Amino acid sequence: MLMVSETPRVKRTEDNFIRTFTGRKFWPLDPHADEIFIEDIAHHLSNECRFSGATYCHYSVADHSLRVSKVAESKALRLPFVGPDAQALRIHAAREMAFWGLLHDASEAYLKDIPRPVKHAPGFGELYRAVERMVMAEVIIRFDLSPIEPPLVKVADEILCSTEKRDLMTDSTSRPAAEVLPETIFPLNEHTAETEFLRRFEALTMARKVERLIKAVA
Repeated sequence: MLMVSETPRVKRTEDNFIRTFTGRKFWPLDPHADEIFIEDIAHHLSNECRFSGATYCHYSVADHSLRVSKVAESKALRLPFVGPDAQALRIHAAREMAFWGLLHDASEAYLKDIPRPVKHAPGFGELYRAVERMVMAEVIIRFDLSPIEPPLVKVADEILCSTEKRDLMTDSTSRPAAEVLPETIFPLNEHTAETEFLRRFEALTMARKVERLIKAVA
């Protein structure tokens, strides 16, 4: 497995950048944190369909990420912290899980997703995942996330994946392997998914700022 530090960065040229929604240039093979913008992520992911487009209707990665964010937050609010600061720690953890859940697929805004068999194939798949980790490393810096994706976010992602297969795909040969949500998923349209993604990002960002301000003056 290629590590982020071992992934070769390709020299920037006028032939190997992509143009983002906001009109900026982005070099996916030489990503920089200061060139990553939430407006691009939200728009690109709202137009990106899950499962290579195999769902009954358009179901975006932005919509999926919103739902992962909310499930991760909900599970974090039930973590068994103890002591006088338990509630504050629980709220902090929930917000950070929500942040990570919202941005856990942010690299796909710049790289697009590819089917799992290809992503895990020897050679090409290994290189793609290495570049994906490189882009995510810059996302982590840009939005001040914990260095490694929390296990709770992975659990939430698996829950959503199983629920999405149940509600949005034809799958008569197997049953969802992971926990599923009790409610049915009704996909958001692209515009709504983008708007709600940005709204949640702003709410989480504001909550983080308030917490830091309170700590600074305490």
